[in-house]
Amino acid sequence: MPSLRPSQISLQTRTDDGPFLDLTYLDEDGLPLDDATGAAACEVYFSDSFPEFNEESASYWHRILNVTPSAIIIYPIYQRIEDPRYGKPRYDPIRLLHVTRFIDEPYKIPSNIVEVEEILAGLPNGFARDWRLGLGLLYEYRFIMDAIAESGDVVMVVVHGENGSGKVELADETYYLGIDRYFALKQALDRLSDRHRKETRSNKQLVCYTALAHAVDPIRNPERQKKLPPNVLSDLLKLGRGGAKLTVADQASAINLVKENTKDMVEKTPAALLELKAEIELVTLNELIERYKKLLDSSAKEDKWQRFFSDNPFILDMAFAYPVKTICERPYVGGKGFSGRGGNYSDFLMVAKSTGNVAIIEIKHPLKELLSPKPYRNDTYAPSSELVGSIAQAINQRANLQREILNLADELDEKVYAHAIPAIVVIGRNPIGRAEKRSFEQHRNSLKDVIVVTFDELLQRLIDVQKALSPTPAPYNQFGVMQSLSEDEIPPWEKLFDGSAS
Repeated sequence: MPSLRPSQISLQTRTDDGPFLDLTYLDEDGLPLDDATGAAACEVYFSDSFPEFNEESASYWHRILNVTPSAIIIYPIYQRIEDPRYGKPRYDPIRLLHVTRFIDEPYKIPSNIVEVEEILAGLPNGFARDWRLGLGLLYEYRFIMDAIAESGDVVMVVVHGENGSGKVELADETYYLGIDRYFALKQALDRLSDRHRKETRSNKQLVCYTALAHAVDPIRNPERQKKLPPNVLSDLLKLGRGGAKLTVADQASAINLVKENTKDMVEKTPAALLELKAEIELVTLNELIERYKKLLDSSAKEDKWQRFFSDNPFILDMAFAYPVKTICERPYVGGKGFSGRGGNYSDFLMVAKSTGNVAIIEIKHPLKELLSPKPYRNDTYAPSSELVGSIAQAINQRANLQREILNLADELDEKVYAHAIPAIVVIGRNPIGRAEKRSFEQHRNSLKDVIVVTFDELLQRLIDVQKALSPTPAPYNQFGVMQSLSEDEIPPWEKLFDGSAS
């Protein structure tokens, strides 16, 4: 037998026969009549205590219902006299809940309390039908009225079954709620409540089992895994439009869930797993680009750039036209004399993945000038001393490495070769003026075996990769639902918005 609500228990223990109703009849002009004969409307008033008949008795009565042949108008109020909100609107600022007629026959004007109760019994499911406990929507569906109250300055809600019964509309201070949309919302709330009850019961059983049965005999009663309801995560994420914010603990739990189910995901949802991988890479790339931009804006020193590229070596990979990998940082590339003095060190030693051919990269500073400050002649700018010196340094390192490659390569774990050693210099920012751009391109394209790349160009390659990885937005219909979802993928609360729920 289901348990009674506190308000129902309170009614059973009353000794004053309350609460009370009073029926008032009106003609077509709104004038009062003595009885229901010929009445065009009946207004029902409520009182939680029996009033004494005096001049102030009107303050005891609160209108809760208006019945006409075509509609029922409910005035939801707080109906417990001990509540300081007694008599005030339950869904403030909403005052009226207008339910249009859904049957062919007109509503009968009630002549007594029994007939009032018969009319209330015909309200749609989810509506409160016991006038003693308060009219409106049942407590578990209060979220519907709360959301409507938040949507704007709403005074009246009209629940109708006319055209567009699966939609909603706000006109002036009236909110029109189609009956099909209402039932779909009710169904969604019922399913959520049912899922919550089942999950709560399962959690309680697991807690008690772990604390009692498993604790007393772990061998006989091994640990049990927490069983999640089917589609619990996907359904929860689809409840809102803006995604879900996770705490650090929840993030760690989500990662562990993916790790524990990776093998099963590879077999059943490989596309989703690949999509997740791409999304992680994209998010990581987005953050990397922001860090790159901050370093450029902060005028970071060369050692910070060295660490940045060391932590993210794939950025340097994009300076090449073929796949490479880093095999050594700050490599010694030869040049010491018999005295042991001297010696050259590059910043990174790279190797082509397909052939093992080595390459060197020299990292300079983004604030290094690429060109002389003044034109040499006819808007032609000579390369700056910084650029010329960096190129000369790279050429010297390349020559030393070419000469001593056999001895130096013995220290490496893998075979490398010096078939034709390219040298890359990362330096400066992109020139701005037209003449400066022309002079820079003419100079660097005249070089042999040395490639000059600016810090801006490396950043642009990162941005290009970011654009390539970014997914194309999926089409949405007029209600904001992805049209690419199949019927089985759309949970009940999503179907509300595309008219597929009934």
